[in-house]
Amino acid sequence: MPTFILAIFFWLVWLGVLLFFTPESLLMIAVFFLLLFLALFFTLSLLFANSRRGFLVAGGIILFLILRWQELGNILNTILLMVTILTLEIYFTKRK
Repeated sequence: MPTFILAIFFWLVWLGVLLFFTPESLLMIAVFFLLLFLALFFTLSLLFANSRRGFLVAGGIILFLILRWQELGNILNTILLMVTILTLEIYFTKRK
């Protein structure tokens, strides 16, 4: 239940930043991505019922968005990012 409340809280804070602040400084852009990561992390952790998978997928989405922001988000980078996340998931699953 606390994870659900945190997920809603971070989505609302992220929405507030999205609607009421302009991305004029690097600090606001970093806050935007950090809040989006936290919102995605808690939401995906609930959906997958696994914090590690939520962290990996949320991190992958944020990395892809940062690549798109830097105009580097092409299909090759997307595939490489997905393969890296999948490889990490397989590695951590088999390591147990």
